[in-house]
Amino acid sequence: MKKSWKDSFMYFLGKEIMIEYKACLYAFCIVVFYAGYALLQGGYTAPLLYLAEMFCSAYVIGYLQVYALWNFDEAEHFGKKEILATLLCAVLYAGISYLFGWFDRTPVVTVVFVLYFIIIYVCVFLINKIKRIEDTKNLNVLLDNYKKGEKKDA
Repeated sequence: MKKSWKDSFMYFLGKEIMIEYKACLYAFCIVVFYAGYALLQGGYTAPLLYLAEMFCSAYVIGYLQVYALWNFDEAEHFGKKEILATLLCAVLYAGISYLFGWFDRTPVVTVVFVLYFIIIYVCVFLINKIKRIEDTKNLNVLLDNYKKGEKKDA
């Protein structure tokens, strides 16, 4: 069955919304890490170029996650495939940070950044899983209420 243009548009719009959500979430996580790093270095500012690089990298990796890596942080379970995708994205973020010098190309900070991002991905996975469980419960309650209402009318 061929999809209508509206169905195709809604499919891609849904994907774009997911990417927007991921980009904002992960860019915020990068900025928080950078802020902590800057504060530990005695700084209180962040270069605008760094912020732009952080947000752009979050968008690029968001596209990668959604279109090439199975949207792994929203998976049903955290298996080998999801672990590999998590490691790949965390290393990509660290590589980008090293390339652009966000953390002065300090190897220890870069390794800590990788570990930080692995933890972030696991937390986001768990948050998404909890949200799906709650959504399922709410939908089941609505369905039960609908069925009860339908039986009363019959």
